[in-house]
Amino acid sequence: MNRLKLSLALTSNEFSRPLIDGSVRAQGVDFVPTLLHPSEMYWRQLRFGDFDVSEMSLASLFIARAQGDLRWSALPVFTMRRFFHTKILVRTAAGIERPEQLIGKRVGVPEYQQTAAVWCRGVLQHEFGVNPRDVHWFMERNADKSHGAATGFAPPPGVRIDQIASDSSIGDMLEKGELDATLLYLNTGNLVDRSSAQLSPNAVRSLFADPDAESHRYYAKTGLLPINHTVVVRT
Repeated sequence: MNRLKLSLALTSNEFSRPLIDGSVRAQGVDFVPTLLHPSEMYWRQLRFGDFDVSEMSLASLFIARAQGDLRWSALPVFTMRRFFHTKILVRTAAGIERPEQLIGKRVGVPEYQQTAAVWCRGVLQHEFGVNPRDVHWFMERNADKSHGAATGFAPPPGVRIDQIASDSSIGDMLEKGELDATLLYLNTGNLVDRSSAQLSPNAVRSLFADPDAESHRYYAKTGLLPINHTVVVRT
């Protein structure tokens, strides 16, 4: 019987390692694995369709399918779940002590449409009354590397998003006091995200003094453990 060969893109973690090292195999299938940072993986899939099987941003997948892009079919396999709003960082000097104080502030985001940012905005709006239209957003990813450019995303009416200059980043702007906060901070080094600075804990801190307590509060109230990534196969 001929075996099917499929290109497989994954991030390296305890869940993917058995597929990567070959200790778990699929009947009749040979996987050709590639290890990538999620930001680059999703951009390459949405823009070029490089892999037969991969992890995928749920928000980007939903937007792509709503736009008529049916190249990818999702499996109910969720490779990341997290209380993303507890990862929001604020600049200490900005004096932000409560989520409600983000209204009117300058807030960075690697990409407005990414799933983690969607969850953060939803929690800010529905738990703390911070509407996305009440925040001045600054997005790090430029069009040539953004998921939104690949899916045709456009911001909702009334939402203000400024593009961070290509020679700057969220990290640079936080250090210079040009941002008051960021929904999440990706500085792990990849083809898509530009931030690289290790931010000083004296200059930047978590919005929530006790992120674990906020996670427990949110879960007890809603019963939700937010899903971020799923697995897709080429339709």
